[in-house]
Amino acid sequence: MPLITPNLMTFTALPVAIAATGVLAVAAVLLFIYNSRTLVGLKRDARTVLGGLTDGVVLLSEKPDRAYCNEAAVTMLGLDPEPDMPAGYHRISRSRLLGEVCTAAVAARRGDALPAMELVDATGRFRSWRQSLIHANVAGMTVVGVVLQDRTEVHTLSHLLEESRRRDPLTGLATPELLHDRTGQALETAARTMMAVAMVVIEVDQFEEIFEERGWAPASELLIEAAMHVSSSVRAMDLIARVGQNRFAVVVTLGDSASLPGAAERFLNAMRFAFQSPSGLPVTITGSIGIARAGMDGSTSLRLLERATQACARARADGGDRCRFYDPAADLDPTPSDQGLIAEIRGGLEQGRFAMRYQPIVALSSRQVVGYEALMRWRHPVRGEIPPTEFIAAAEKSGLIHALGDFALIQSCLDAATWPPALQVSVNMSVVELLESDAPRRIMAALAGAEMAPHRLRIEITETARIPDLGRLRTAIDEIRTLGVTVALDDFGTGHSSLTHLQSLSFDCLKIDHRFVQDLATPRTASMIRMLVAYARQIGVMVVAEGVETEAQATQLAQMGCTHAQGWLFGRPALAADLPGWQLAS
Repeated sequence: MPLITPNLMTFTALPVAIAATGVLAVAAVLLFIYNSRTLVGLKRDARTVLGGLTDGVVLLSEKPDRAYCNEAAVTMLGLDPEPDMPAGYHRISRSRLLGEVCTAAVAARRGDALPAMELVDATGRFRSWRQSLIHANVAGMTVVGVVLQDRTEVHTLSHLLEESRRRDPLTGLATPELLHDRTGQALETAARTMMAVAMVVIEVDQFEEIFEERGWAPASELLIEAAMHVSSSVRAMDLIARVGQNRFAVVVTLGDSASLPGAAERFLNAMRFAFQSPSGLPVTITGSIGIARAGMDGSTSLRLLERATQACARARADGGDRCRFYDPAADLDPTPSDQGLIAEIRGGLEQGRFAMRYQPIVALSSRQVVGYEALMRWRHPVRGEIPPTEFIAAAEKSGLIHALGDFALIQSCLDAATWPPALQVSVNMSVVELLESDAPRRIMAALAGAEMAPHRLRIEITETARIPDLGRLRTAIDEIRTLGVTVALDDFGTGHSSLTHLQSLSFDCLKIDHRFVQDLATPRTASMIRMLVAYARQIGVMVVAEGVETEAQATQLAQMGCTHAQGWLFGRPALAADLPGWQLAS
């Protein structure tokens, strides 16, 4: 075996080597040192370095039925001490888990990817470990082993986030995404079998009254109880989802449309109950129902939901506790067609009808304002102030998103340039903008025009958007960060592959969507946020909680380790000229 000259600097520099080259290369070198008879004096140092790693390291010995395991691996694999073995070594045949790890390492070839290990440990807890193969030649010696990385919390968080996309955290009902999937399946089946499909929308008539008089806690209790009552009247073949703050939807499949009035009456009866909250007197609850029939009122899930919602609004306007079927004469669509909307957006840009409002972002520890999120509003001459959710989709289809994006970017930088230099401004950019335009050049032009430092600008990318080309988006984000501008992942947890985006794209900040904060009182949501904050801290990403409305929410988030927040508790969106002086001074 070749000689390696002992060198004190070898071990002084090992932490740097671990950071630079990864645990695999370091483990290989250390094993060579450990097995070398000429370096007996360094074995203790090698054990110290491997023992300090948080990842488990298993290295096969040259001797049969023997493997070296660092302290992390011993804990992960549940290995018992073996006094008759050299320090750190264990017999492979005495542990089923160690045997599986070593067998996989021996059978694999260099470059092979090992499958993740998933098991229930001795304490009954689920565990998930990523296995990385060590297969290296060091000074003529072949080193074989495995690095075990504990991914249990990441796996659990990913599962919870995926579940939150399919199940509403507050009520446990399906989400709109799952509703549309199931409705699409029902429509396909109905086309073959001649069954009748309908969308039923149900609203809680007294929700707003209870929310305004008693607050969110009793109002959320009402929603949970209403969901239970309606669910009890839903057949197993149908699906109920929460599609709005106080709104549910049921996709119903029947033999024929003649059965729909009976189903509607069943839902109305289910919504008639007495609600008793700890903070007030009993309230009689009722529901308003709107129904849209497939074929007659629409042929897609989105259209059926839209028209059933319109019919439900008419039922509420008529006094509530009643059902209305969609009627094209009575339920005129108040929004213009896409082509008309696009023309109005173009006109609004030409007439200067778009404006930016700013909502404060605060540090939870001090409650000091550290920046603002810029929120676009369209001051429509007929419909009043319109939020972006109602026009961004049409703007993306037409290409007007670039003109709107330029306006938002330029105006936000000009406004922020007048603020104290410690304050940052966050501007939303769509994935379409980032993929289809020269975003870095536009950002630099806006910064130069406002004479503002790049570090004062943060670009927020909406997480709900599907990303068609992850590689191109990664390049765009890296170029933006190279400018000194920070990048945030907005509405985290509401879109597709949340953790995948966080792990594969270089973000400086993630923003927890407001609906998770709203449901913070539920143990499942609280657990998910706690794990998310811990994971974000581990990878060096700042967390901002959106939609904070109560002091209790702010306190709980701070206790979970969340450092920043925004919401009505700290301030509502306002024009730059109307921002309170104390906020700017902070």
